[in-house]
Amino acid sequence: MPFRVRSAGRLLLAAGLLAALLPFFLLCYYNQPYLDDFALGTLGRTRGPWAAQAYLYAHLYGRFVASFLLVVGNPLTYGALRAYGLASLVINLCTLLALWFSLRSLLRPALSRLTTLLLAGALLLFFIALIPDIYASFYWFAAQVTHHLAALYLLLVVVGAVRFQQATRRAPKLAWLSLAVIGTLCTGGSSEPATVLLGWLLLVAGGISWQRWQGAALRLWAGLLGLLAGAAWLNATAPGTQQRLHATASGARNMAPLLASFWHPAWLAGALGRLLFTPGVLLLLLAPLALQPLVPALVAARPRGLRLPLPFGAAVLLVGILLGALLMQVQIESPAISSRVANLLLWWLLLGWLGACWAALPAAASQRRPVPKLVRYAIGALLVLYVLLPVRRAWREVAIEAPSWYEQCWQRYAFLQRLALTTPHVRAQVPPIRRVVPRYVLIRGYDIGTTYNRPYNRDVAAYFGVDSVRVDPAAQHAAF
Repeated sequence: MPFRVRSAGRLLLAAGLLAALLPFFLLCYYNQPYLDDFALGTLGRTRGPWAAQAYLYAHLYGRFVASFLLVVGNPLTYGALRAYGLASLVINLCTLLALWFSLRSLLRPALSRLTTLLLAGALLLFFIALIPDIYASFYWFAAQVTHHLAALYLLLVVVGAVRFQQATRRAPKLAWLSLAVIGTLCTGGSSEPATVLLGWLLLVAGGISWQRWQGAALRLWAGLLGLLAGAAWLNATAPGTQQRLHATASGARNMAPLLASFWHPAWLAGALGRLLFTPGVLLLLLAPLALQPLVPALVAARPRGLRLPLPFGAAVLLVGILLGALLMQVQIESPAISSRVANLLLWWLLLGWLGACWAALPAAASQRRPVPKLVRYAIGALLVLYVLLPVRRAWREVAIEAPSWYEQCWQRYAFLQRLALTTPHVRAQVPPIRRVVPRYVLIRGYDIGTTYNRPYNRDVAAYFGVDSVRVDPAAQHAAF
């Protein structure tokens, strides 16, 4: 029988999760483009959505899947500035849907639909609280398409591969294999850190299958790894990617200086410490203890052969984080790992840790140690308090900060549009954002600068058709 949460508990949990997740979806209405969104929208409008793909591959990067979505899926390409928030809303809903679909596909015999939906909502909420930059994964379109969607592709590869091995009929096997193949190609064509994570996971899975003499599984993992390598090769050998690498390595044209640009051990150790030694990661390690009532159902639904020691699973996760972080050394911009990549690594850690604990559960009930109710309730209470921190900030932005910020942004846009129609070759000056306090959900304090020709200033100006734009440097009471 599937595990079901009691009726009163289900209603309470559903209402609580809805109230907690709702502000993050409502904030999509107030969302505004940033940096690459303007630049890629301008590229799509001037060159056309399809010609822009060749330009990006030749001059910027070889992320052929991300490049396609960044231009073709960007509302700014079509001049639909007011539809920008809709794109973020769709991606956020896809995140919840991907979590539900994955849990439902893996746990279908054991958990009811509603219980699975509650788990998916809880996972999404905890992910929001865990990551250092909510904006990068939930509102910045360019970062969402490049790294956040790649995290979803990675998840679907795992689900597709597992279900392919479980399926017995030809049509379902083909459908699940197609999902794994498409997810692999999309990952390799989107995000380099996600490609490294998926490649490491496929390598480990293949090694386990080889050690167990599971020929069919080994062929599956090897095939997916080969596809991923091919997609990564297309990305890495793109002229745009090569230009960026050589620019980062100070014009180096041989391998030694290029490789040296990847190695900054002191920075790497400090950045990983800032990423991993946080209250959120500590709570993540304890979170499986709060799920003990689900253990019998989880063991019953566990795929055959998914039985691994917890230390082994933890080691796989940590090595994956190290490998994913290595790429960040090629261009150090701050003491911490780039927030959009840090979010991806924490997604890997969140789902990977739960998966490792699932794989480590003893099959026999007599071997499972019960967790005292007091401990489970204490961990549950800490988790609730932890996720309420960003929820409170999000509701405050919805009620107070976001409407004012949205109105002032649109006043700027209207001014720039009028100016472009009358005197386009002009340096425009706009007032700063006022009476807005960043709560670091949607609003982080990012804004065009007070000097002309900064990158963001140029991108905004080019999109609206003026020479350049800046915030009035003499204006007082600027919010940020």
